[in-house]
Amino acid sequence: MVVFAFVLNATAQDRTVTGRITDDKGKPLQGISVTSSDKKNGTQTDADGKYSIIITPGAKTISFSGINYETQVRTVGNLGIINASIASKNSNLEEVVVVGYGAVRKKIDEVGAISTIKSAQIENLPSVSIDKALQGKAAGVLVQANNGIPGGSINVRIRGEGSINAGNAPLYVVDGVQFNSRNDATFTQSNPLAFLNPDDIETIDIIKDAASAAIYGSTASNGVVLITTKKGKAGKTKYSFNVSYGLVKPIEKLNVTNSQEFYRLRSEAVGNANNLPYNNLAVKRNVLNGFRVAGAASFTDAQADSAAAALPTYDWQNAVTRTGEIKTVELSASGGTDKMTFRLSGSYESQETFVTKADFKRYGLKVDLSNKFTDRLTLNTSLNLSTFRQNNPFDLGNSSLGNAAFSAPGIFPMNPIRNPDGSYYGVPGTAISSLIGAALTQNVVQVTDFNSGFTRNNQLVGSMSADYRISRIFSARAFVGMDYRIIQGRNVRDARTADAFVRKGLVQVQSNWNTNVNAFATFNYNQTLHYKHHLDGLIGAEVRRENNESITAAGDGFPTYEFQTLNSAANPVTIGEFYTGFRRNGVFGNFNYNYDRRFLIGVTGRYDGSSRFGADNKFGAFYGIKTGWNVDRERFLKNSRVVSQLRLRADYGTVGNDQIGNFDELGLFGSGFIYNGSAGTQYSQLANPDLKWERVSTLNYGIDFGFFNNRINGSAELYDKRTKDLLFPQPLQQTSGFTGFTSNVGKLQNKGFELTLNADVLRPKNDGLGWSVNFVFGYNKQKVTEIFGGNKILPSDNSIQVGQPVGVLFTQRYAGVNAATGRPMWYDSLGNLTYQVASRDRVLIGPTRLPKYQGGLTNTFSYKGFSISAFFNYEYGRLATDGEANFLSEPLARINSLHYIYEDRWTTPGQITAVPRENTVTEAKSSGSQSGSRTYFKADFIRLKTLTIAYDLQASSDMAKRYKLSGARFYVQATNPWTYSDTHGYDVEFVGTATGIVPQSRIVTMGVQLGF
Repeated sequence: MVVFAFVLNATAQDRTVTGRITDDKGKPLQGISVTSSDKKNGTQTDADGKYSIIITPGAKTISFSGINYETQVRTVGNLGIINASIASKNSNLEEVVVVGYGAVRKKIDEVGAISTIKSAQIENLPSVSIDKALQGKAAGVLVQANNGIPGGSINVRIRGEGSINAGNAPLYVVDGVQFNSRNDATFTQSNPLAFLNPDDIETIDIIKDAASAAIYGSTASNGVVLITTKKGKAGKTKYSFNVSYGLVKPIEKLNVTNSQEFYRLRSEAVGNANNLPYNNLAVKRNVLNGFRVAGAASFTDAQADSAAAALPTYDWQNAVTRTGEIKTVELSASGGTDKMTFRLSGSYESQETFVTKADFKRYGLKVDLSNKFTDRLTLNTSLNLSTFRQNNPFDLGNSSLGNAAFSAPGIFPMNPIRNPDGSYYGVPGTAISSLIGAALTQNVVQVTDFNSGFTRNNQLVGSMSADYRISRIFSARAFVGMDYRIIQGRNVRDARTADAFVRKGLVQVQSNWNTNVNAFATFNYNQTLHYKHHLDGLIGAEVRRENNESITAAGDGFPTYEFQTLNSAANPVTIGEFYTGFRRNGVFGNFNYNYDRRFLIGVTGRYDGSSRFGADNKFGAFYGIKTGWNVDRERFLKNSRVVSQLRLRADYGTVGNDQIGNFDELGLFGSGFIYNGSAGTQYSQLANPDLKWERVSTLNYGIDFGFFNNRINGSAELYDKRTKDLLFPQPLQQTSGFTGFTSNVGKLQNKGFELTLNADVLRPKNDGLGWSVNFVFGYNKQKVTEIFGGNKILPSDNSIQVGQPVGVLFTQRYAGVNAATGRPMWYDSLGNLTYQVASRDRVLIGPTRLPKYQGGLTNTFSYKGFSISAFFNYEYGRLATDGEANFLSEPLARINSLHYIYEDRWTTPGQITAVPRENTVTEAKSSGSQSGSRTYFKADFIRLKTLTIAYDLQASSDMAKRYKLSGARFYVQATNPWTYSDTHGYDVEFVGTATGIVPQSRIVTMGVQLGF
C-alpha cells in the first residue's frame, strides 16, 4: 500500500507539454529533437512541427535542437504549451556545392566563385530546356533567347564572351555526363539539353572562376554548369504527382496600318516620286489601280475617294496566330533501404507556339539506382530516356516570303485571306495567282496550313559509377557516361504553295547520329588532422570521345501533293553524307587545405590533349590557385550579433578553349568535283601545324557576407578575365586560292563586377506575413586588346576593333529629318549634315552583342500557406537592330508599315520628326535611308518574367490527412506578362536581328503538385 501510494503521488505530478516548432521564417520543422532537462523523456516534431512530451517534476527546462539549427532552451514552469521559433545556423556551414567529378564540398570550405540554383527556383517553369531557366538567377550569367521555338537554342554567356570565333557556350555536365551544346537539326533548332525535365533537377552549380574550372581544363574556358538531378533516399517510398495546363499567346502583335492609312502612305510615296501632291487624281488612280480596284483608271476624284474609303482591312497577323496550349504531367517515386535506394520518374510535356506550327512534344523516363553492394563498395546507375518531336517552322528566322512571322504584318491590308467560296486568295494556279503587293505576294495562311515537317530527337543519357571506400581517408571512383542522340527530320514543301509550285513539290530528309562518351577514374583523399587541420583532394584521368555523322537527301517532282516520301520524287535533287569526330584525354588533380575552417587554400592542375590541334601543340597545361579567409570564425567576430558571415576570397587560374572545327589544323582536300570529265578533288583547306590552345586566365576577388543571423546575406565578385592566342580565321589574299586559315591571333579582355543580395525583410512567425528579396546584378566590360598584324580594325569585319567590345557598331550617325524637305540626314566625318554618307563618315556608336548590365530581382511574399512570387530580369547597355521592325519601317510603301511610322512621318515643311517622308525605292537607296545608326535602338528592358501565386497545403490539415497526402501545392503562374522597353518589334529579348523569327510567348499556367 505504501509503494502504491508513492507511485500514485509521482504520477500525479507528471504532466504533458505540447507545442509547435518553426524556423526563423515561420515554416514548421520536422525531426527537431525535444528533450527534458532530466534526460528522462524525449521526442521529435512531426511534419507540422508539433510535439508532445511528458515532463517529470525534476525537469525544469526543455531543449529544442536539430541539425543545422541553433539549440534553444526554454523554462517549463507551469506552462502547458511551449511554441518556439529556432534559428538556423550559419547556412554555409552545412550547405554544399558540386565542384566536379563527383566531388561535393561544404560551401564554407570552398572559396571558388560558384553560384548555386536550387530546385525550388526553377520548378514548374514552362521552359523545355534547362538553360533558359538560368535567366536572371545567377550573377554574371547572361541568358538570351535566339527565338521562341520550344526546345530551340539558347545563348548562355558566363562573364561575357571570352572568344571571338572559338565558341562561347559553357560546358554542361549532367550527373557527370558532359554535353556539347551544338544544334544538329537541319530544319529547326534542337537543343541537346531539351531531353531533361527541369523538375528532375536538384541543384545547378555554375562555376565562373578559372581556378575552380581548371579541373575541367580545355572544356572550361566559358565556365561550367554542373547539373545534379534528384536521387532516391532511404525510407518509405514517396510519390509525387505534378500536372499543369496553360495557354500560350503572343507577347506583342505588331501595330500596323489599316487599308485607309496604308492608302495614304502609298499615295504620298507615289506623289513624292512624281513631284505631285498625294491627293492628285492621277496619283489616286495609280494607287487604286495597283490595289486591283476595278475601273480605277477612269475614276473621278469623288469616285477615287469613295473607293479608298471602302477598302476593306484584313488582319493577316490574326489569321496566322492562335492561342496555343501547354500541358505537363509528371510522376515520380523514390525511396529504398540502407542497402539500396531508387528514384523513378516519368514525364510528358506538350507546348504549342502561337504562330506557325513549331510545336514541341516530349516523353521522358528517368531511373536512378544506388546499391550498397558491400560496406565499402557502392554501385550507381542512371538512365534517362527521352523522345521529343518538334514541328518545323517554315523558316528559322529569315525573310522568306512564305514565313508567316516575317510576312503576315507586312502584307497589304486590303488583301483578302480567302475567296468567297472559302478557298485561299492569291495562290498559284488560280485566276489571281499572287497577293497585291510589290514585295510580299504569298498567302502565308495557305503556306502555313499546307507545308509540314518535323524533327524527332531520340536521346539516351546514361551513366554507371562505382565508389569504393579504401579506408577511412581514401576512396576511389570509376565513372562512364554516354549521351547518344538520333535526330531524324523531314521537311515538305507542298506543290500547291508558291515555293514548290513550279518544281511540283519538294521533300527533304535528314538523319543525324551523335555518340558522346566520357569516362574518368579518381582517387580521393579526405582527412582531418588534430581537429583543426583538414586536407582533401583527388587525382584522376579522363577520356572523351565524340562521333557525329549525318545523311541528307532531297527530291522534287511529285505526281500529286499527297505523295510526300522521297521514293515518289521524279528528280533526286541532292544527297549528302558526312562524318566527323574528336578525341580528348586529360589527367587532373586538386589539393585543398584549411586550418580550423578559417584559412583555406586550394590548388588545381590539369594536363589535356585534344585531337583538334597541331602535332606539336596537342597538349596543354592548365592550373588554378584559390585562397580564402573565414573572418567570421575569428575570436573578434565569432560571437558577433551583427556579423554572422564574413569571408574574403581570391583566386587565379587558367583554362583552355578548343571549340573549333575538328580538322582545322589539317590540310584538306575536298571532293565532289569534275576534272577532265572524271571525278576529282581539290585542295580546300590550308594546314596549320602550329595551331594551339586558346587560353583564358582569370583573376577573381570575392567577399561573402551575412548580417543579423544571415537575415541579410550575399556575395560580391570582382574579376579580370583575359584571353590570348585567340583561335581566329586569319584572312589571306584571294589570289592565294584561299580566303584564310585558322590561326592563333589576338587578345581579348572581360572585366566585371557581380553582386548577389538576399534579405528576409519580414521573417514570419507562426505562419505570419513573410517577405524575402533576392537581387542579382552583373556588370561586364569587354574589349579587344590585340588583333593580328598590328591592325586596329579587323580587315574583314569592322565590328571588331582594338579597345572596343566585340560587335561594336561602327557606322554613320543618323541626324534626323530635314524639317523643310522631309529627307533623312546624317553627320559626316566633320560633324556637318549631309544627305549622302561615305565610309569615312563612320564612327563608333556602341556595343551590339552583350549588355553591360544584367540580372534579376525576386520578391516573395508568404502568409499562412499562401505565397506570391514575382521575378524580374533586366538588361541594360546594348544596341540592337530589329530586322522585322526595320522592314516594316521602310519609307517606301511597298509593304505595310508600323503604325508609328504613319503617325510620326514627315508630311509638311517645318515638322520636326525622326521619320522621313514616304518616298520611292530610288530615293531611299540614293539617300541611304536604311543605313547608319537609324535602324538601331537601345535594347534595354525590364521584364516581369514570372509571377506565381501558390497555396501550400500543410500535411497536418484535415484534407491532407483525409487523402493521405504528405503535401500539396496549387499554383497559377504567368510567364512574360509585362515588359518595359523601347522597341517596335515583336520582342526586345532576342539575339541577332529578329528577322522572321518565331517570337517568344506569353504563357499562363495553372497546376497542382501532390505528395503521397
